Amino acid sequence: MRLLGHRAVPRLLRENRPFRSFFAAQTISLFGDQVTLIALPLTAVLVLDAGPAEMGYLTAAGLLPHLFFALHAGAWVDRHGRRRHTMVAADLGRAAIVVAAPIAYAFDVLTIQQLYVTEFLMGTLSVLFFVSYNTLFISLVAREQYVEGQSLLNGSRAMSYVAGPSIGGLLVKLLSAPVTLLVDAVSYVLSAAFLGRISPVEPPAETAERGHIVAGLRFIVRSPIMRASLGPPRRSTSSTSSSSRSSSSTPPESSTSVQACWARASAPAPSAA
Repeated sequence: MRLLGHRAVPRLLRENRPFRSFFAAQTISLFGDQVTLIALPLTAVLVLDAGPAEMGYLTAAGLLPHLFFALHAGAWVDRHGRRRHTMVAADLGRAAIVVAAPIAYAFDVLTIQQLYVTEFLMGTLSVLFFVSYNTLFISLVAREQYVEGQSLLNGSRAMSYVAGPSIGGLLVKLLSAPVTLLVDAVSYVLSAAFLGRISPVEPPAETAERGHIVAGLRFIVRSPIMRASLGPPRRSTSSTSSSSRSSSSTPPESSTSVQACWARASAPAPSAA
């Protein structure tokens, strides 16, 4: 039985202690994110009687940092290095931010505006966390183990997406939504503690130069693999008949406009840039 249990644990987790701590930190942080996605909106609805418009603003506040800060955060982390420290700071910052909501609830001063700020700041720190962990991964795992390591990390991510909301809903039922946010804060502290146990040799920081963000965008647009992952899927021959049946309800200029957008993005940069 002991031998079977030993074999059940993936080799990379058994033999690579720094990666094991990294894996635990990411898994705990991802579950914390999923619990927040359940507990914070339910706090707005159950405690503050938030309406549909307010819930829409709350959701937008959490998504805006991913839209506006992701590229800049990646460039900043590459230039300053210290990815592990950035991840630890992001975890501790998220713990401090999320714990403020139940404290305000305890003193009966919680407002929907505070939840907007909480969502926005949590989203911003989550961006910093995840743009750092991709680079830190290659410092912990040998090149020939990249596939195994990524499969483990993606597996924990998928598990958090499946089980995290259920755990969050159960905690809200047992503890109430504001108190569940306290549990969420503890998860971020645990994630920071696991990251604090490793000290990998990180890639050197890049030299600060102008144009890194534009170069990144240009690479995404010009890479066939990236375009395939971001662009609309190609129609298969089996869907031709269904496409022709639905053509009457689709604006004829939609395909042309998409092609025009890709053409503008793929155009070479001006010489002045």
